[in-house]
Amino acid sequence: MASVTADPPLPDEILEDIFLRLDAAADLTRASAACTSFRRVVSARRFLRLFRSLHARPLLACIGSTYPEFYPAEPPHRSAPAAAALARAADFTFSFFEAPNNWSVRDACNGRLLLSPRCYEPEPFEYLVVCDPLHRRYVQIPPIPTDLAAASSRRRRRHRALEFEPFLDAASEEEKEQEEGMPFRVICNVLYKSKVVALVFSSVTGKWRAAATFSYEYAAPFVRHYTHDCFYWTHCARNLMLVLNPREMKFSVVDLPPYNLHRAVNLRDRAIVDAGGGRLGLLTFDSEGRYLELYSKTMGNIDAEDWQHDKIIPLPDCHWYVVGAAEGYLVLHGIQRDWFTLSMKNLEKQYFTVELKTFLVERLCTVHEHIHCAHPYASFPPPLSLPSI
Repeated sequence: MASVTADPPLPDEILEDIFLRLDAAADLTRASAACTSFRRVVSARRFLRLFRSLHARPLLACIGSTYPEFYPAEPPHRSAPAAAALARAADFTFSFFEAPNNWSVRDACNGRLLLSPRCYEPEPFEYLVVCDPLHRRYVQIPPIPTDLAAASSRRRRRHRALEFEPFLDAASEEEKEQEEGMPFRVICNVLYKSKVVALVFSSVTGKWRAAATFSYEYAAPFVRHYTHDCFYWTHCARNLMLVLNPREMKFSVVDLPPYNLHRAVNLRDRAIVDAGGGRLGLLTFDSEGRYLELYSKTMGNIDAEDWQHDKIIPLPDCHWYVVGAAEGYLVLHGIQRDWFTLSMKNLEKQYFTVELKTFLVERLCTVHEHIHCAHPYASFPPPLSLPSI
């Protein structure tokens, strides 16, 4: 009887092509665990770079701002297994820092966190750190030079948006060509009277530079958003937003649809998102906060084209706030409508994700403690994540 001959193994190039066609990082993680040959292909640095360039990072958690806490996706959310793997592997207590207990999270982007001291002493311009909590790496950003810091005379302990606002940005294409790995930028907006000054730090040059100024008549507070490679700031109770194109380092102002005056003014009532098809989206709540309304306009004509009302997205029965958006997801914070009758100990806060392609609403996690502010955290889980610093 003739013996059965095993099929020859597939070449690595064929396996790569198959794995790149998988829809989700979780599917690739399961494939890599199937056998050693699959794991070898998936863990190769070249393959991981290709996969990361083709797929968005899954949104895995929220991270508290003032007192950093990691709130991972919980079952039955689709990201729960990857979030659990990240929680086991990463260090969100920053124990790899020299002083791990004195930091606030200012921004989260591409698996990195931007941190500043919880108390601004002696100067807010002197201490900024970018870290990768999964690979336990960090780099301290050099102090902003005195001549650039002099653009603002604000020296208060509590800084509102645009008075002293550092945030993360992806490196330019030119910077990516100059440095292997994953270069990044830190932008810091400083507001003095009616002038906004944007200062930019590049991990490639290791230096700060003054990149843009803009005269703006409205004072803070603002809330920052990011989509379509631009930053947007919506103003509390004003139907306009400030826009920064970080590639051209140019500011502009764009009108928004009339604000719903029947709803109490709140900084966290709006989100600027990718509406798909090359359109810029605005998500806001209806007057009773029971559903989201989507408005959009063509990205290349945002100055002239009117906003169109596109869609209504029903929500569970809660009192809602926008946390932020990342990698194709909107994160919402919901609390019971009878929250004012409950003690803080019994107050249950739920976080939900809204997938912006399908508008599927899923509960991300439930938190029983007070969170003043949180950041959506999107990252490839281990073993698919490369060091970002």
